[in-house]
Amino acid sequence: MAGSPRHNGNTDILVERALKGAHESGADVVLVRLRDLSIDHCQGCNCCFDAGECRIDDDMTHLYQLLDEADVIILATPVYFSGLSSIMKQMIDRCQCLWARKEVLGARIGSLGRTGALISVGGQNPPEFKNSISVVKSYFNSIDVDYRAELLVPAVDEKGDIMNNPTFLAKAYDMGVSLVSEIR
Repeated sequence: MAGSPRHNGNTDILVERALKGAHESGADVVLVRLRDLSIDHCQGCNCCFDAGECRIDDDMTHLYQLLDEADVIILATPVYFSGLSSIMKQMIDRCQCLWARKEVLGARIGSLGRTGALISVGGQNPPEFKNSISVVKSYFNSIDVDYRAELLVPAVDEKGDIMNNPTFLAKAYDMGVSLVSEIR
């Protein structure tokens, strides 16, 4: 899931590379670019406490289904003020209904043994990744996904700069291969 507002930027390139590794290892992959979706913010209404479903009808409706069906979830985001991009955080906040389904209603989210990873790109050297890691770990825990891997890329800011760093491109590809091998 690509959470960068920048089209074809460093975050997109890395998540696409990871998905290529997963696909070439035999996985069916779906790339979701959050910037292309219409996702409203969580209203904090707690309507989801009754049925585990959000009352807001937008593109999250389809995304909930993808999240339920996924064996592996990769979140990719640039660092914005020591945290996730706003579109990534908004998507996570809208998963309050999945948290309610699990914690309030006692239902399982997805299948057992699901894994997840974070790809994060920061322009500063060193960037601050700990806030993003903390949120993603909490999110994955809430939706029954085991946080397994991370690729944290510092000092990459200009669009396309990651193409000058074959080491990180290879690490992204290898992450995709590794995550798929864990579920096979």
